[in-house]
Amino acid sequence: MKIISHRGASAYAPENTLKAFALAVEMGSRDFEFDVHQTKDGLLVVHHDFDLKRTAGKDVFIRDLTYAELKKINVAAHFKRDPAFQCVPRLEEVMSIIEPPAAWLNFEVKNDNNVYPGIEEKLLAFLRSKPGLFEKTVVSSFDHGTLKRFRELSPELKLAYLGHGLSAMLLLPAIKKAKAVGAVNFHMALRLAFKLNVGRIRKAGFRVCIYTVNAKKDALRMKEIGVDGIFSNHPDILGKWTLKG
Repeated sequence: MKIISHRGASAYAPENTLKAFALAVEMGSRDFEFDVHQTKDGLLVVHHDFDLKRTAGKDVFIRDLTYAELKKINVAAHFKRDPAFQCVPRLEEVMSIIEPPAAWLNFEVKNDNNVYPGIEEKLLAFLRSKPGLFEKTVVSSFDHGTLKRFRELSPELKLAYLGHGLSAMLLLPAIKKAKAVGAVNFHMALRLAFKLNVGRIRKAGFRVCIYTVNAKKDALRMKEIGVDGIFSNHPDILGKWTLKG
């Protein structure tokens, strides 16, 4: 079972920052998840939310800022343990840290209602620009239109299905939608991660990864029911790594 660093080692450092990714690598991570947006001037950057309210206390949207403006804002301001300045990193900065040791990378593209027109082409070009990167990449999105555009642009790209407001009753329609875009992975919330549901998804031919698993007892249960991976803010959730300092 993969232990996938969720936004880096985000239990110990501000999420989706270079510090969080460097710490995840130090902790021995080889599988990573992070979120991709696009600035006003067309640069791919890594941050979870569309705006900076939660992380920086700034009521501004990434799409409305150039990178020169964005990089002046401290997105570690919310992280009480370590609020020292960290800016939203460019995608290539994140890759320079995690791609060398990575075995598996999940690029979650935040593009609800196609807020970033052309982001699919831009990310695909990036994935093809580095030897071996495309092959160890999975792209996911909660926006089904985004997944469909990725599939139209690249029959070979590995896609992961994510569903808004998924429930056990909606699982079968979700499986059909995942098949329709040729997804290979199905990523599902922990609240739905029971043996029966996981078994149905695996029987349909998907690898199953569960988010967000931050308690060891839940991680052990996921391992027992046979999921392929868990997204965790604690890369050491089943290990013995000790935080320094």
